[in-house]
Amino acid sequence: MRWLAAIAMTWSGGLASAQTDTMGVVSATLSAAPSCLSYRVTGVCFFLRCTMYGCTVETSIRVSHYMPDVVVSSFNDQYIHPWRDVGGAVSKIGEKVGTAEISQPLDASGNTGEANQSTAEPTTNKSADAIGNPVVLANNVSTNLVVPGVSELMSFPSTLPQIMAEWAQAPASLISNVPDAVAGWMRNPSSLMSTVSGAGNLVGGMMPDIGSMGPTASSTGNQSNFQGQIEQFRTMLEGATSAAGSSGGGGSNEFLCPSSADAFGVYFQSDADSYFWRSIIPLELLYVGSWLPGYKEVSKSGGLTTWGSIYPRSGELVQQHPVKASAVFAKRVSTIILNPAQPHIYTRLKGKSPNSYIWFAQVADPKFSMVYPTASGCTTFGDNDSVSLTSYGDGRTTATNGHVWNLWTRYECCKRKTEIYLFAVP
Repeated sequence: MRWLAAIAMTWSGGLASAQTDTMGVVSATLSAAPSCLSYRVTGVCFFLRCTMYGCTVETSIRVSHYMPDVVVSSFNDQYIHPWRDVGGAVSKIGEKVGTAEISQPLDASGNTGEANQSTAEPTTNKSADAIGNPVVLANNVSTNLVVPGVSELMSFPSTLPQIMAEWAQAPASLISNVPDAVAGWMRNPSSLMSTVSGAGNLVGGMMPDIGSMGPTASSTGNQSNFQGQIEQFRTMLEGATSAAGSSGGGGSNEFLCPSSADAFGVYFQSDADSYFWRSIIPLELLYVGSWLPGYKEVSKSGGLTTWGSIYPRSGELVQQHPVKASAVFAKRVSTIILNPAQPHIYTRLKGKSPNSYIWFAQVADPKFSMVYPTASGCTTFGDNDSVSLTSYGDGRTTATNGHVWNLWTRYECCKRKTEIYLFAVP
């Protein structure tokens, strides 16, 4: 398998062309920005400034907009990553970690194809990762090296009461489908804690390798000369503030909320998450959504038509169209990294909340734009095209079924004027 991948990477007319690079990621982000930023002035914040001579009220503009926080990729082969330079370098480390976790080469356990050639529903298996978009450097307070970790996983048992409350609302007969081992975790929280602790300890022993993902992604990505494009994005942001009528003194940061993402930060890498992404330890089966069809689907029609279920958030999916399959995997990854205490090896993308701002929303209301193979504007997945002559993703397939998406999230804030915040209108 590896020698085939090596040939593909060096064959100029073959699979090596089915990739993008950091410059391509940045360019696709810029092209999507006009439809994705959604910049709005949403109100005014009021502050109190007091001196020995008395007090005065100062104001700042409250704004809302999106930022392209994270690049999410899905792919079949870790040796032909669709984000060639950065994703490819990180994937090589993930493959090493994953192989150590499952004690066998990942090549032999993560292929894509039909589980049963006689069935009409092909089952696809993919790897995925989530890496900070370098474009956030245009509007970021600070940048840190980010790698997947076990801290959120270790908090997962604390969510069992919420999971059980969801089961209490599900059809009573549904629980009978749950395997005894999974039901045992429900009945015996100490058993769940033991399982999670054991997995966390095993992965913790691999942290030297996992820890190298962040420096590798950063050093590889920064070899690309994309600073000019970062300036273009900064100019776009400033243009959006002017178009919305929020120009004025104080510089562009007066009317923009900084992204909470870290450029080239590795928030998730599925090969390093092999215990859970490959359902070796099937903690995802604790969720009602893993058992109830039509519940928590990637759908705009209330589950009547669906691209696929969000749960279980593993690398396996029944979906015939490769672009829709990639979209579902991107959605699954986003629900992992945007939430606390999930049963995976990852680092949560959460608000940094610098004190120089008053915050009303951070990393909220996610939406996606395609980066590769065809740059596109923002959308939410799940269109009902069952009676259409064309399907979402037609013309966007690749030779390797590798795809790259931008995950945009919403921020709403106002620049702090003083330490004494009064209120905001509206």
